[in-house]
Amino acid sequence: MHFHRSQLVRSAFAAAAVLIACSGPWAGEAMAQGGTTLQVTNSTGAEVPVMITLGSPYGINNVTQLPSKWNVKAAGSPLKGTFKLAAHSSVSFNSGLQSFSANISFGPSFTAPGCGSTKTTACYPNATNLAEFTLNYPGETVDLSGVNGTNAMISVNFTGQSSANPWNDGAGGNGNITKIANQSITNWSPVPGVYGWAGTNCTSSVNPPNPLPNCPAPKQAPAAPQLQSVAQCNIQRPATSPSGGTVQIVFTGWAPGSQPPLNCN
Repeated sequence: MHFHRSQLVRSAFAAAAVLIACSGPWAGEAMAQGGTTLQVTNSTGAEVPVMITLGSPYGINNVTQLPSKWNVKAAGSPLKGTFKLAAHSSVSFNSGLQSFSANISFGPSFTAPGCGSTKTTACYPNATNLAEFTLNYPGETVDLSGVNGTNAMISVNFTGQSSANPWNDGAGGNGNITKIANQSITNWSPVPGVYGWAGTNCTSSVNPPNPLPNCPAPKQAPAAPQLQSVAQCNIQRPATSPSGGTVQIVFTGWAPGSQPPLNCN
């Protein structure tokens, strides 16, 4: 799992999570009952496979804690799971007073999602990009990471936040972020909230995850790391207290040349 945030200690929050699931791509805006709601949306006309990897030091640290209506199936670890999101539908979860940190990616398998491939049967010729978040923790953060590569077009909408504590992009100077979105690996540009390929530190590349001897670069990788000129990769809110609202991660389609083939491996 590739989190760009600082390591945080285990949350001491003890209240039970508020579990919510819904249908309809834009439903659930007013679901939060204290805390920030995560919503995952498939805006396309076809079912999409979803992978989720949880951060272990946080309150939500087992996929069995996610709503039963998500129908998450563990994938070799309590921290990893997969589920399918129907066309034009959403699922939501408000963890309440339990901290919730994870990344979400789109694809059918946890086999080498961080590596590229030139095989015609590969699930991830351009590796996978991640929607990363830490919610309901003092100092919430969200980003889209293309550090490994990019296989999906993803946007994130921020709604319902307090006007006194909006989302911002740090050094980018944008004090009220309401939406971020990535581009394909061949059409990347330095926009708020998005890490480029091999841009491990946003503005620099230190020990990128690929290429390595057993982990090729994305098939369409550029000639050099995709770096920001200012540190605007993390969308964040001050470390005071969570401010509610909804963070909506939207799958809008496969990136060009990156749709997993049938029976991929």
